[in-house]
Amino acid sequence: MKDDPTYMRNFLCAFERIFLGIPSECVAEILQAPQDLHAMIETNPNRGEVFLSLPRLFCRADVPAPHGIRLKPLAYPETQVRALQEYTKLEVPRIVLVTPAVETEADIPPEAIRELPGVIGLLGRLSFLRGVSFTGTKMTAFIDPVLLVSRFIECEARGL
Repeated sequence: MKDDPTYMRNFLCAFERIFLGIPSECVAEILQAPQDLHAMIETNPNRGEVFLSLPRLFCRADVPAPHGIRLKPLAYPETQVRALQEYTKLEVPRIVLVTPAVETEADIPPEAIRELPGVIGLLGRLSFLRGVSFTGTKMTAFIDPVLLVSRFIECEARGL
């Protein structure tokens, strides 16, 4: 299964009663979170990094977030790149998602991922989720990293 192209490999982060799935194809490396974030977005200009806090995005600053997931350079729309550059004052920011513990990697068949209703997904506050799957009592919500970064920028612009 591991090398089966019909399965999508994801890193799964335990977040309260659900798992967040982050496509492994978008992940450059997993590391220990280098700092406690006091804001939704923080920068480390010395290393050219931007830290985005998933717990703070979900209004759960009390949730421990010991891991960082450095994303590979992704195909962000130019407007998002400019907004991120303007906010961080970094020419080419390296994005690190600060997450609850990365529990495991899992191969998920695409047919096991269900679309979210428009009011929740594409049109809603959780538009960065590309679907969910259920295995027994476990729910996994899958993140689209490009849309997730957009959501962080939106929240920061609105002062949320």
